[in-house]
Amino acid sequence: GLAMVFHGAGMPALAALALIAVLYHAINHAFMKSLLFLGTGSVLHSTGERNLGRLGGLIHRMPWVAWLTLVGALAIAGLPPLNGFVSEWLLLQAFLYAHAVPYPFVDMLLPLGVGVVALVAALSGYVMVKFFGVVFLGQPREAGLAHAHDAGFAERAGLAWLALGCVALGLLPARVVAALGIVGARLGVGALPKTGAPWWMLVPLNEHQATYAPTIFAGALLGGVLLTVLAVRLLYHRRVRLAPPWACGYGPLGGRSQDTAEGFGQPIRHLFTPFFAMQRTLPTPFDPAPRYSVVIGDRFWKTLYEPLEPLVQRVAGACAAIQRGRISIYLLYVLATLVLLLALVL
Repeated sequence: GLAMVFHGAGMPALAALALIAVLYHAINHAFMKSLLFLGTGSVLHSTGERNLGRLGGLIHRMPWVAWLTLVGALAIAGLPPLNGFVSEWLLLQAFLYAHAVPYPFVDMLLPLGVGVVALVAALSGYVMVKFFGVVFLGQPREAGLAHAHDAGFAERAGLAWLALGCVALGLLPARVVAALGIVGARLGVGALPKTGAPWWMLVPLNEHQATYAPTIFAGALLGGVLLTVLAVRLLYHRRVRLAPPWACGYGPLGGRSQDTAEGFGQPIRHLFTPFFAMQRTLPTPFDPAPRYSVVIGDRFWKTLYEPLEPLVQRVAGACAAIQRGRISIYLLYVLATLVLLLALVL
């Protein structure tokens, strides 16, 4: 949408930036979501369990799947230096330049667009914390998870090359932007200006306004981690002390006492309660067999789709009248359609 607005306003560089951001985001999602879907499939194949609330502690049983899936989770959460951050950063750059468009309506919608992008990024991070933490961290919530096994070589290879793609798209964005710029030029949208920036630095429009150097960021992050590990080793004289974690004074807790997927999702359910039809069953303090249940319905299904069902049924019944089951009749339909189209064109 922004690319079309910029193109209509005679701003080819900004139109190219918006188009490149969208294309980059689509490519990133192809890698990130494929990685997460394959990782989830590996968990399902190994455990046979579809309920997040029954999983947990799989990083010990499935380390390859856990670490490779973590790459996809961090990428789709929009954390640097992975690829999800690059496309979201480019989208925000396009929104921030939208104030130059001489359309008051666009200026009015600009804060809303920026807010939506920021909200989606925050929710993505929240959901990925829930997903990875509940599935791979903590203790197993079911005894059957003790038989879980790591992915085979073919599954690891499929996950690894997608994770490598997420890293490469995040560390080398300038090359990707240059390749995607050809698409905008071929479509006549416009092209980004030549900045003369080095290969390791991404400069969308002007190096004095916005730049991003993912390799420097990754190097600084890695250096900080290594220095921290080295400092801890030197401080404790390379001694490793094993001690039980503090559990607020409680004794040994089972896997079901951990945070669950339902617990992580409760704030979101509470925030978006008006959009869902929730039915809760709450036990009383004196209930001898307490039972708690939540049924989440869809308001749009009741108010939008179900009233349209009779109309769809009648239209489908009327269309079924032309299905005679004879090829000659269908060929006659094709001929009639062709004659009608020729009459309209000529």
